[in-house]
Amino acid sequence: MKLKGIFLLLLLIGLSHASDWSFLNVNRIGAKQFIERNPENNGKDVVVIILDTGVDMGVPGLDTLPDGGVKVIDAQDFSGEGDVFYDEAEFGQENNEKFLRAPDGLRLFNYDRLALQPLDSIYYIGVLDEERFKNTVIPDVNNNGKQNDKFGFVVLQSKEGWVTYIDLDGDGNLDDEQPVWNYKEKHQALQFRGRDEKLNKNLATFAVNIFPDEQRINFHYDGSSHGTHVAGIAAGYRLNGQKGLNGIAPGAKIISLKIGDCTLAGGATTTGSMLDAYEYGVEFAKNYDGPVVFNMSFGIGSEIEGHASMESMLDRLLMENEKLLFCISAGNEGPGISSVGLPAAANYVLSVGALNTRESARDVYGAKLDADKVFVFSSRGGELNKPDILTPGSASSTVPPYSNRENKWGTSMASPQAAGAVALLMSAAYHDGLPIIGALFKKAIINAARPLKDYTILDQGAGVIDIPGAYNFYKKYVKREEQKNYVYYRIETLNPMDEDNTARAAYWRLGNYLPDKHHKQVFSIYPEFREGWTADQRTNFYRAFDLRATEPWIKLNQKSTYIKGEKAARVEVYFDQRQLNKPGLYTGKIIAYRKEWSNKAMNKEFELWCTYVNPLIANEQNHYALKSELVKIKPGNVQRIFFDVPVRATAMTIQLFTEGSKYANIRAYLFDPQGREVEQYTRLSSEFESQEIIRLSGDELEYGIYELDLYADFRSEEPSYCTYLISFAGLEVSPNPIRYLTLRNGEDARGRVSVFNYFDRPVLCQIDGEISGWSQTSYIDDESELYQKDFTIGPEVEKVEFEIELPAEIFNLMTDFAINIKNYEGKTLKADGLTYRKKKITFVPPASGDYYMELIPAFASTMAQNWTATLKESYYLFSRLNIKGNREYFYPRVQKETSFYVDGNLPVAPDGFRLFGHLTLTSLDRYKFKVFVPIMLNASLR
Repeated sequence: MKLKGIFLLLLLIGLSHASDWSFLNVNRIGAKQFIERNPENNGKDVVVIILDTGVDMGVPGLDTLPDGGVKVIDAQDFSGEGDVFYDEAEFGQENNEKFLRAPDGLRLFNYDRLALQPLDSIYYIGVLDEERFKNTVIPDVNNNGKQNDKFGFVVLQSKEGWVTYIDLDGDGNLDDEQPVWNYKEKHQALQFRGRDEKLNKNLATFAVNIFPDEQRINFHYDGSSHGTHVAGIAAGYRLNGQKGLNGIAPGAKIISLKIGDCTLAGGATTTGSMLDAYEYGVEFAKNYDGPVVFNMSFGIGSEIEGHASMESMLDRLLMENEKLLFCISAGNEGPGISSVGLPAAANYVLSVGALNTRESARDVYGAKLDADKVFVFSSRGGELNKPDILTPGSASSTVPPYSNRENKWGTSMASPQAAGAVALLMSAAYHDGLPIIGALFKKAIINAARPLKDYTILDQGAGVIDIPGAYNFYKKYVKREEQKNYVYYRIETLNPMDEDNTARAAYWRLGNYLPDKHHKQVFSIYPEFREGWTADQRTNFYRAFDLRATEPWIKLNQKSTYIKGEKAARVEVYFDQRQLNKPGLYTGKIIAYRKEWSNKAMNKEFELWCTYVNPLIANEQNHYALKSELVKIKPGNVQRIFFDVPVRATAMTIQLFTEGSKYANIRAYLFDPQGREVEQYTRLSSEFESQEIIRLSGDELEYGIYELDLYADFRSEEPSYCTYLISFAGLEVSPNPIRYLTLRNGEDARGRVSVFNYFDRPVLCQIDGEISGWSQTSYIDDESELYQKDFTIGPEVEKVEFEIELPAEIFNLMTDFAINIKNYEGKTLKADGLTYRKKKITFVPPASGDYYMELIPAFASTMAQNWTATLKESYYLFSRLNIKGNREYFYPRVQKETSFYVDGNLPVAPDGFRLFGHLTLTSLDRYKFKVFVPIMLNASLR
């Protein structure tokens, strides 16, 4: 009997492990455990609203609920991608068959045989032309081998409401089609026909919505697979038809609100699409008898953190609708600090970073991690007290049939884990008869989260979601009636990086300067009262807090503070510099606990984050060169190096070296002083090379503290080793830029420059360069959602480089900025977009000819606004002219003149353009820096 008992125990353990689907990890945040203890609280009665690229409701996992009901209950498209307008049809007859004719001549026969007929005898007709899909992933929507099909449809007002009949097989006859209502009415999922079903699969599922007042019909579908993947993580049930393979909240229903136009790069949002979708979802929630949570795995880089238009709109919506919570991906701009994106920087949303779990890393990527890691790409905090929490950021999930990328990673995959977690908590609270308060769920999630060892608050926020712990906290909050008097807290403090705007955290990245006891930093904590509070309630509000610092270098003269009425609490803080002497990143926080309760995790009301960056300093003592000892990095880990660019530096070189026979598989990321990733990055591999180099010069090099992050690939079998050398040049060249050359008696064009070496070591340089082509810079001042720039590429041009730059305050008005380069057949040849306000795009044409570029700003507001930008276009020639100069020594503190000449005849630039190129001073020592001096020549020569 004992042996049988042991065998049964082992069998049960085996079955338990067999049912764990690490491809979509539901264990790490406690979802599986929570549902096993509370089977009815699996998300049932909760609606998860997915704002994304659309959701394919036809794939296994998103078709049904556990009780057999429909999973996706509504599908709307706010991007405009699926819009088709229709007109009143003309009547005709041919061979005794009646037809309706569209303005373009398309005919639809046998309308008179339809089961539903118009009450007013008016038929409307439109055409879904396959041509519109040419810049999507499914240019052949019915997969019949052609890309020029036309699918006609009629719209009519019947006794059963507005309906459409769609010629789904494109044969011109309607009598083989069924009436289709708005999707949310009868949940009809559509697939286009006409393919050989034995050979060719269906590619996508569509949903239809009719807008008779606008004579518009919309075909909703997922054109990138992103939204479908996200939906499966949040609330999928039996993904891919597999029993036990579920999303976080398999019992939840889904609403798809499409905000991304998949004809644009990354499925970019369009003007007003994000706000319109949120407002639609909020209106649904007001009328729905049950809890609602939103997920949006979308965003761009933040230029003025926490002050973007969309962030303010989201905070306002949450304050006006207390039952809701918005989960938003933190962004994929890490691992540099100060990289959380827009609109994840909104104060009251739940911003989610990405965790790489050991189980998923093992089973999906074959990696052997020693512990869970924060994914390298996950955006980090800085000026902002974000991200809020972590969840697993990789998954194998649902995708439309056209896609084979079921494995994806990103904070886009982490956010729906959080939304699913909220759905479970809301489901439990709803079934237990507890009030549904979004802000309290967020508080419970943050206070119950479990932090990872060896990661800062900037990396992980509060840590990893713990669903059972969060629900335990939530029940206690309700028991002491916190739902009756909770408030939001708005934290403001000095932002030394941008004094025109406040920050929500103390963030010092200014060399050795930091707040001291004579110059304290002041945090102001304002109460934000909910809708419906009276003037007396606001006036009589009082709340006191005990303050505790997590790090000994964070100094407080006060142990408590309070808020009275609408007056802010003040907390003064300074840093003990004696404890911050070593270079590196220092983070900590001040925790405010409710004074009437104990200083336990569940009683945290708010936190004040503190960050100090102590950089490596390049100076005369180290000859403006920073050389490391041997660096060891475990797989999945990041080694951060902060360094200050010295005054008068004109070029910087970062060299990475392998070390003997030691293993290296490293990616180096470089972030500028504002936290934006520099476009140059490199990989160092002991298998292929022993040295890699990154160079910055001229306008690319800013003063301030840079961050170099060395990341060891998590799939590596062993630690990586390297050393680095960061060096600076202080060669100041004048004139800069070079605007004229001298040309005499048919000789080559010549120029002279003066060079002054501000640093303390002599430098031997080779002087050369090139005349690259011609360029022009224009200023854009526009009020439209589409700006078109026409350009012509001659046979002498190899490529065109476009540089676009928006003011930060303009960029913060937007939710996206898409860029398309097309030929005059409308085919997109290159699609891109702005992550931050500056972007450089290179276009290599398939042939010489005429092209055009579309600039497509997406404003947070529902109407386009005035926007400005500078656009530089540079045409690089196949035959570039070499510049030849001397090999020169430049001694410290000595000014020296040197000459150069252009080897060949200068080309003639087109009208309005000027020749451009660069002069390069390349050091011949071990530091290998390059000082680039731009050349910009007008038509006239001297």
